[in-house]
Amino acid sequence: MNAVIAAPPPVAGHPNAIFVERDTLIRLMVINEVSTKVVQAGYRFPLRVDEDVIVNGVKVIPVGAKAWGEVLRAEENGVAGKSGKLNVRLLYVDVAGDRVPIRGENKTAGAGGTAETVMGVIGLGPLGLLARGNNAKLKAGEIFNGSFDRDLLFDSATSRLTPAPVGVAGAIIVPTSH
Repeated sequence: MNAVIAAPPPVAGHPNAIFVERDTLIRLMVINEVSTKVVQAGYRFPLRVDEDVIVNGVKVIPVGAKAWGEVLRAEENGVAGKSGKLNVRLLYVDVAGDRVPIRGENKTAGAGGTAETVMGVIGLGPLGLLARGNNAKLKAGEIFNGSFDRDLLFDSATSRLTPAPVGVAGAIIVPTSH
């Protein structure tokens, strides 16, 4: 027995709607470096959609659309080679004038300065413990993958993404006999 994946039936009240699953991949690019050297928790930073988001052959988000992320934690580097730590999350993407919630997190740490600290202690004695670790950062141009935080409907007539009504599903699997 084979199965054929069929498009979902039209959603009542939304004849032009395309179902967009919450886990649909959104590739985003960091626009400006985000570093523990200069940011704190709560700092918001811009991203841009790095490639078109296409569902069922329809572009639901164009490349270049603006998105936003937020720093959850920014721990500066410190003495004795302690590296900085950065934890960020995605917030939303701007689509047709609407803020569409997205999700995704990234945790990064600066390279540890343990080797430099050891060499500093050997060469400078206790003063070598003042050697600092590296800052954590998201570099400009770095790719950050995210996804929608809920199932959505894309209305091709208005180019808007709205929350999908409860009970609306994506593709329907139709069994066939062979």
